[in-house]
Amino acid sequence: MLDELVERVPAPEELLALTPSQLDGVLLTCIAGRANSTDPIAAKYVYEDEIVGLYPVGVKATYQQRIAIDSALMEAWQRLLSSRLIMQAPGQAPRMMTLTGMGRAAAGAVKFEEIILRQMLRREMLHVELQGVVYDNFASGNYDTSVRDAFIQVEIAVRETAKLPATLVGVKLMREAFNPTTDKLTDMALSMAERERMADLFAGAIGTFKNPLSHRAVGNTDPAPVIEELLFASRLLRFLR
Repeated sequence: MLDELVERVPAPEELLALTPSQLDGVLLTCIAGRANSTDPIAAKYVYEDEIVGLYPVGVKATYQQRIAIDSALMEAWQRLLSSRLIMQAPGQAPRMMTLTGMGRAAAGAVKFEEIILRQMLRREMLHVELQGVVYDNFASGNYDTSVRDAFIQVEIAVRETAKLPATLVGVKLMREAFNPTTDKLTDMALSMAERERMADLFAGAIGTFKNPLSHRAVGNTDPAPVIEELLFASRLLRFLR
C-alpha cells in the first residue's frame, strides 16, 4: 500500500478537497519518494493496486469516501501515465511503475507544503463569479493570473451595475461609479464620509491589486497573501451582487 500518501494527507476529507492538479502533485511526490529512496531494501516502485483502499472503511473513511478516493486516485494515476510522468518500471512485473525523466523533473518542482496551504481556500468560500477560472488558476499555482482576473471581475461588475461605458476603466471607473455626490452605486443614506471611504475602498483595491498585474508580472509565490487578496475581491463583489 502507498502508505506514504496517507501519512501526507491523513484525513479523507482533506484528500477529497484537493483539485485534480493538486492530487496529481501529491501522488507524484509519493512515487518520487519511493524512486529516490536510499534504503537498499526499500521498494523503489509503486504497483498500481497500491493506490486502492488506502483509507479503510470504518477506520479512516466512510464507504462513500472510500469509493470517491479510490476513483480520484485512479484518475490521478491515469493522468500521470498519459502525461508521461510515470512509466512501466524496466524489468519489473506489469503495472509496477516508476518515474520518467519528465516525472523526476516535475516531482522536483512540486512543493507539497504549498499544495496543502492552497487547500485552505475552498472554492465555495469565494463569490460565485470567482469560483471558476479564478479559483482553478489559484489551485494550479498561477497566483498572478488568479489575482488579476479576480479584480477584473470586480471591475466588470462595477461597470455593469453602474451602467457605465466600456471605455471607462480602472480607478477612474471606480471614482465615477462611487462618486459620493451621485447615486450610481453610492448609498446616499450614508454620511458623506462613509460614501467617500467606499469610493476609496474600490479605487484603492483596483489600483493596488489589479492595475500592477495588468502591466507586469508581480511574481506572487506565497499562497497565503493571495488567499487574502482573493477573499478581498470576493467581498467587494458581494457589495455589488
